[in-house]
Amino acid sequence: MIATVQIASDGQSALPFDRLEPVHLATAGTIGVYYFDYGTDARMNSDDLGDFYVVQIPLSGTARITSGAEEFDSTMSIASILQPGRSATMQWHEGQSQLIIRLARRSLEEHLQEILGSPLGEPLRFEPQMELGRPAIRGWREAVELLEHEVANHTAITADSAAMEEFELIVLSQFLSAQPNNYSARLRGLAQSLT
Repeated sequence: MIATVQIASDGQSALPFDRLEPVHLATAGTIGVYYFDYGTDARMNSDDLGDFYVVQIPLSGTARITSGAEEFDSTMSIASILQPGRSATMQWHEGQSQLIIRLARRSLEEHLQEILGSPLGEPLRFEPQMELGRPAIRGWREAVELLEHEVANHTAITADSAAMEEFELIVLSQFLSAQPNNYSARLRGLAQSLT
């Protein structure tokens, strides 16, 4: 049996699952962290994610992802990144569970502009495949999981808005530097000029 879900933005969230399905959720500012398991084969189409980047990290199983002209298998070693304005199709296979991270486009692009010290000449675009074994990606994922833990357990840091804002900026900065994108060369150049 295959379930089919159409992903659409309602201005509040953009996630690759039917809202009636159970998920574990933690949000901090403009970052959302979700755990999801369909339990069956499912095909999803995303025509409009709204203003979010969605990182899908398989915790078990596999999915076939088509993003623009690229088609690849998302596994426990290769995550996928869905991007605003780019349609994607996902075929999740039975037994796949995922850690899903939603990053607000506006926050990510504003933070990138602040780092670069100039307006962006074009929209931010990431490579759709994320190699989970790369050290920089592992570091980013650990930061995301720590953020999720702090929020889910209502630790003291979550009551400190300034600390949570800094935590959010760390996650965004690590994502920008770890995952190849159309501004990676400028970010590397800036980092080298500071050393």
